[in-house]
Amino acid sequence: MKFSRLAAMGCWLTLVSAPSLLAQKREDILSIQRDVAQLQDQIKQLQTSQDQKMAALESLIKQALDQSNQASASMTALQRTLTDRLNDQQTKVAGPIAVLGTKVDQSADEMRGVRENLAALSSRLANLDNKLSDISSAVRTLSQPQAAPPPSASGAPPAAALGVAPPPGVSAESLWLNAFRDYSSGKDELAMMEFNDYLKYFPSAENAASAQYYVGQLYNRAKMYDDAVQAFDAVLERYPDNPKTPDALYGKADALLHGGRRAEAATEFKDFLARFPTHSLARNAQAQLRELGTATGRARPTPPPAH
Repeated sequence: MKFSRLAAMGCWLTLVSAPSLLAQKREDILSIQRDVAQLQDQIKQLQTSQDQKMAALESLIKQALDQSNQASASMTALQRTLTDRLNDQQTKVAGPIAVLGTKVDQSADEMRGVRENLAALSSRLANLDNKLSDISSAVRTLSQPQAAPPPSASGAPPAAALGVAPPPGVSAESLWLNAFRDYSSGKDELAMMEFNDYLKYFPSAENAASAQYYVGQLYNRAKMYDDAVQAFDAVLERYPDNPKTPDALYGKADALLHGGRRAEAATEFKDFLARFPTHSLARNAQAQLRELGTATGRARPTPPPAH
């Protein structure tokens, strides 16, 4: 009887506690489901945040690449522009510099000519003073009666010792001034004709050596180097003791060099340095010898040509 009561009580307790246990398990399951759902939400939020950050990073990388490409293109364009401008400036400057160099050379020749003309004018003034003195003496002498000189055997006036008689109205001074003016102004053909006329009519005048020298310079301008060498040789042979002798010797060496006769040019430059070591063109001669690869030692002086 007692056992039956105990069994009945156990059954009753089991029936009473089962629903509460089921309710507790259900609550635990719901709590777990809520935690799982919350975790899923956090995972989704984290994934979304990561996607947004990756998208932002990709955008920044793309912008950086675009800016780098733009900067590279700008640098390339700038470099091309600078190169074009430098080339353009070089093209614009090279021409004027070459022209300026030619004009400087011409000016140097003209200045030497002016100095020579001044020296010639000084010499003429001295000659005029001497002539005035001679005229004064002649006037005093003519004031006294003198016997007439005997006629010559042939009855003809003496012939000119040198040269051809110039046309009427042509004087050595005027012909020289016209020739040098045309030479200085670049009228080479006219100057050549006038210098040759001067040499034909006045071969012994004081400017004859200079006229022959400028004939050589005109041949040099025309790049007729063999003719220039012959013209300078004429100065050295006909007028060896003249202020134009150094210039003619240097001009001959320069013409030989431009004419491709390098060995002969080196010989003449050495001769120039040996004979005129202190001349204003000595440095130029030394520079030419260096370019020719020849030592600048003193050459043996060339003996004057026989007359």
